[in-house]
Amino acid sequence: MKYQAVIFDLDGTLLDTLDDLTDSMNEILRRYGRKGRTREEAAAFWGTAVLCI
Repeated sequence: MKYQAVIFDLDGTLLDTLDDLTDSMNEILRRYGRKGRTREEAAAFWGTAVLCI
């Protein structure tokens, strides 16, 4: 059987993307007039999986 696609879940395993997630979240928050969040606050939104790096 040949595979047509392979999906890798790299976030929190091979890559630390918390800064990217935080930046993206803060951009949306600012567009709606809300204050940005710190890296630690953002991590709390996504759970401990992002903190195992």
